[in-house]
Amino acid sequence: MPNFDWDPNKNKSNQEKHKIAFEDASDVFNDKNRLEYVSDKQGETRYLTVGKAFQAIISVVYTPINLIIRIISARRASQDERRAYLSNKLTSKEDDES
Repeated sequence: MPNFDWDPNKNKSNQEKHKIAFEDASDVFNDKNRLEYVSDKQGETRYLTVGKAFQAIISVVYTPINLIIRIISARRASQDERRAYLSNKLTSKEDDES
């Protein structure tokens, strides 16, 4: 299991804004069907993963630093992100059954 890190102040503000603690959001990395996207918008490579954690489909922005996953934000997935995740999960399930 990977190691996680985050700014405690950012975690607190994320909980206030999105009602998701980074401790809970880290569970998304256990979802074998999660989706991964890459972005270089902030001057560093950031990743967005969409997957299931605590019975919800969430989106987590993070950056890997050495062997640590530094969580930047977590929120409920948008409608488009949920649709993509569910479509991918269905396709993965069909592939597993073949």
